[in-house]
Amino acid sequence: MAVDTQNATGEIREWVKENVTGSGELSDEYQLIENGVLTSLQTVELVMFLEERFGISVEDEELDEENFGTVGSIASLVASKTWRRS
Repeated sequence: MAVDTQNATGEIREWVKENVTGSGELSDEYQLIENGVLTSLQTVELVMFLEERFGISVEDEELDEENFGTVGSIASLVASKTWRRS
């Protein structure tokens, strides 16, 4: 089942809010890694959430700032992986 970027964005933003920032709101383009919001452990936890929730597999080489730098880039990665499967 393909997931669109907008739906993925909402779920990822909620996960980040619940597990990383508390109640703090972040824009979809806020730099999560660059600004120290996401630690390496939180990134691993996020990957586990993405794999379980969206039924995707995130490869080690995809764990970089290009794919995990912002909520928007994470959502784009998820959408591209679910699109390829459907």
